[in-house]
Amino acid sequence: MAIAAIAVLAIAQVTGGHALERAFNDVDPIWIALIAGAELITYPAYVLAYRSIARVPGHAPLELPIVARVVVAGFGPFAIGGGFGIDRQALHALHEDERSARVRVLGLGALEWAVLAPVTCAVSIALLAAGTRLPGSLLWPWAIGVPLGLGAALWASMPERRKRIAHMGGGRRERLADLLAGVGVLHTLIGHPRRYAGAWIGTTLYWTADIAAFYAGLRTFGLHPGPGTVLIAYATGYVATRRSLPLGGAGITEALMTYSLHWLGQPLAPALAAVVAYRVFNFLLAATPALIAHRHLRPLLTVADELRGVRHSSAGGTPGRRLRPGGRRTR
Repeated sequence: MAIAAIAVLAIAQVTGGHALERAFNDVDPIWIALIAGAELITYPAYVLAYRSIARVPGHAPLELPIVARVVVAGFGPFAIGGGFGIDRQALHALHEDERSARVRVLGLGALEWAVLAPVTCAVSIALLAAGTRLPGSLLWPWAIGVPLGLGAALWASMPERRKRIAHMGGGRRERLADLLAGVGVLHTLIGHPRRYAGAWIGTTLYWTADIAAFYAGLRTFGLHPGPGTVLIAYATGYVATRRSLPLGGAGITEALMTYSLHWLGQPLAPALAAVVAYRVFNFLLAATPALIAHRHLRPLLTVADELRGVRHSSAGGTPGRRLRPGGRRTR
């Protein structure tokens, strides 16, 4: 929280006190209710997507209370490894398979961008074709980079290509194989759209609700950008999503979102105020429920640490044991 505050104060110093004071004097409080309501929707939406991804490939569905706690804890600002670090630990403890947990977490990140990036790409192309005044330096990377990057990732993550890399061995190749396996989760989701419909629906609903909260923050301080500008600013500000960033994206997200709005023609002081309003609900108020959820998950996360320690000691030649989440050890 201190990191986020320092980032906000640094930008406020650039904008000037009078400009920021004027921005906070022109507040429409009705939109604040939309920020709160939209942010509340993001949690069940992400739970739906998370529960679907956790079933890949062929795992039994997780109980909703467990998934809800993991999701809420992962959105908290206190995890050094980010929300994905908590996800990996929880899935490792629940299924006793560290690599599978890592791959599914990577798959969750791939799914987030597989929904947001193509839409942002299409909007960028439409804006460029319409002769927009928005800077091409923000639009062309989305228009060109997404098709090339996503196409290359899907091509490289085909099962036969992943197997070749996995058989080569070596630490770096193993990490690359895991990364490609994470992207390869998209092949499973695309190949079985009905079975994993929750992943697509939940992620789409999550992004829609969060972008609505972001837009409400802009309207709170009198900014009226078009839908295309809102989406480009949001996606650019979340060049790395808050669940993948350490400490909930503290400092990084505030700076990137504010300046992405400014680069797209919005005045800096109201842009900063809007991002602060959005992040109060997206980041600050998420801290307490996330901390409570993390405490409930602490026994499960401890199991993951013990499983990891047992695996490493076994690799070093010590006879290993497997620890089940219920606390029972088996040879």
